Amino acid sequence: MLAEVVSSPVLEATEPRQIHRVLLAFDGSPGAWAALEQAIAVAVSQNALLTIAGVVGEPSVLIGFGPAVMPYTRETLIRDLERDMQQKLAAARDEVPASVSVTTRLLRGRPARALAALADAGDYDLVVAGPRKVGFLRRALGGSVTHSLLTHCRASVLAVR
Repeated sequence: MLAEVVSSPVLEATEPRQIHRVLLAFDGSPGAWAALEQAIAVAVSQNALLTIAGVVGEPSVLIGFGPAVMPYTRETLIRDLERDMQQKLAAARDEVPASVSVTTRLLRGRPARALAALADAGDYDLVVAGPRKVGFLRRALGGSVTHSLLTHCRASVLAVR
């Protein structure tokens, strides 16, 4: 009796996917600086384009007891937030080596939505985001930006700790 040999399909090793465009979600926090280091490392190793994006949301105003006179208008608060984010983006851009092609983007709106929309529209291969301390209130309101990117972004997401 001859035994029949059945060959099983062999999984061939495939080359890692090439990364051409990297998007870094940056807010100036310590986690964002750690994510910047990883994004630079990926961009250098893959010879990829790097975009550093910061998001300015609607200003939040704390309301206390009793009448209060606000010395700022909504537009002034937004302008100050934009100026602050531009400075953070410039500081991050200055840390990128000259061998990496880098751009910065200032976005407006809800951070997770704005970043996911940019990632999808800009055909990014990888989104890099760092952690931020998530307190009780933020967890109750929907979690972190990194978690939202992991669930809503079509591009791969690298969550840096």
